[in-house]
Amino acid sequence: QKMDDKPQESFFINVVILDKEITVACGSGSQLMKWLGHVAIARYDEDTMQGWKVLGTPVYIENIETGEEISMRGTIKDSLSSGDRIRVETSIHPTDPVAQD
Repeated sequence: QKMDDKPQESFFINVVILDKEITVACGSGSQLMKWLGHVAIARYDEDTMQGWKVLGTPVYIENIETGEEISMRGTIKDSLSSGDRIRVETSIHPTDPVAQD
């Protein structure tokens, strides 16, 4: 049996943005960390998947377990293990919703 017949490991990363935790399937993890930030931001808006309209772009990513910054230029598979939790800071900080009377 050839080595490349083994199934690809599929990465699942838990991304925390503000008050939500979003699980993103990342396949083989060959994408850049910046991609992961953009996907999580888009999915923050569960209705239209256009979270960038309120959050902008990812500006900082950190590993929640270690508190260390993760380079947005690194690949997911080189930066994380499947199941890791990261926190993404965004370029726009939405204001708190105004309480309705």
